[in-house]
Amino acid sequence: MTQQGELVIEQDVLDGARSWYRSNWDPDMTVGEWFRAMYDSGWGYPTWPEGYGGKGLPISLARIVRNERKAVGALGPPSGIGPSLLAPMLFRHGTEEQKERLLRGMAYENVTCCQMLSEPDAGSDLASSRASAVRDGDEWRITGSKIWTSNVSIVTYGMLLARTNWDVPKHRGLSFFLCPAQQEGVEAHPVKQMNGRADFNLVHFNDAVVDHRDMLDAEGEGWAVTRTFLTYEKNSFNPAAHEGGPFKGVDLSARAGDLAAAIAGESKAPQSGNRGIGRILNDLVKECGKSDDPHVRQKLAQLYTRRAIMGYTNARLRSKGSVPGLEGPISKLTVSDITRMQRDLGLEVLGARGMLVGPDSAAERFIDFALSQPATSIAGGTDEIQKNHLAEKVLGLPREPGPDKDMPFSEYQHGSATWA
Repeated sequence: MTQQGELVIEQDVLDGARSWYRSNWDPDMTVGEWFRAMYDSGWGYPTWPEGYGGKGLPISLARIVRNERKAVGALGPPSGIGPSLLAPMLFRHGTEEQKERLLRGMAYENVTCCQMLSEPDAGSDLASSRASAVRDGDEWRITGSKIWTSNVSIVTYGMLLARTNWDVPKHRGLSFFLCPAQQEGVEAHPVKQMNGRADFNLVHFNDAVVDHRDMLDAEGEGWAVTRTFLTYEKNSFNPAAHEGGPFKGVDLSARAGDLAAAIAGESKAPQSGNRGIGRILNDLVKECGKSDDPHVRQKLAQLYTRRAIMGYTNARLRSKGSVPGLEGPISKLTVSDITRMQRDLGLEVLGARGMLVGPDSAAERFIDFALSQPATSIAGGTDEIQKNHLAEKVLGLPREPGPDKDMPFSEYQHGSATWA
């Protein structure tokens, strides 16, 4: 397509989104009514396919729609792991019944999700999952454990990888399920972190029940589904990850304008984790009188350069409008590098004061970030996994030695669980 043709399409999208949001946003609607209206119009998740709550737009045009929605102050559609990760998995692996039920559920019925992939004994090797799924008529019974699971006590489903066949190689005996999280057979135990919070859980499954209709793809195809999950999870440019709406279930009968105002207020409040840390670091440098230090200035310039490069990489992917490829691992590693550089520079600037924790510390918000930073290198696939992927797929280096790829998983040696 010519550049002129692309500009025409871009203008059409802008005009369509602007017209729809200006004509339809009504803060007096209920939250449920507004969510349903966005789904039916296709403007809520514009990159979803037509007929499935979207417009089939490329990633490059998603921001235009989002900006037009924000311009009128309209409430955004539900955000988070469901729309950003489960949705693309459904488009590739789901049945028509699953798409119809779950896409609508996520869009306007408070259906929410968390991930249940990692295990205490498997480390970064997700394919070594030992959680077991056994068929029982039209249901599956799940036994085992998962770890680093967030929000398990409040979500509808956990996206679960479990082993359904132990007599084939590890990658071929896995199946992928949507496990109802609020049931007696699912027990969540919070894991205390060094930042003082407990954002993650160790989850035990004791004969948990999953309906057969909630298996994604066919039995034994769980690794293919997981690869799709990981492709989208490790990318920082997924357009549905932060649509501006709630990340958790909300009161669908509430006034839409009130929820929009509440979310806008939360976005201005101090945040935990990585959000806004660049500005906080710059303020810290000024407060500590290090603005003229040449070594500090050099490191700030390096951080600026890395962020700019990542922004260009993300923009290139959005312009392609395709499924993320190798840009994903590159982006994931870049984010990890940037957060480590920010942590190290901030602690260097603070000096001995960086050892203080709590509301009376010199930089409470920054210290919280520094203590939370290691999670960035682990979540979404560890840095080591990303480097292996790039080494094998880009550089053509041989795979790391391991058990025979044709060995039945039942013959693999494995460690015993250390989590209780």
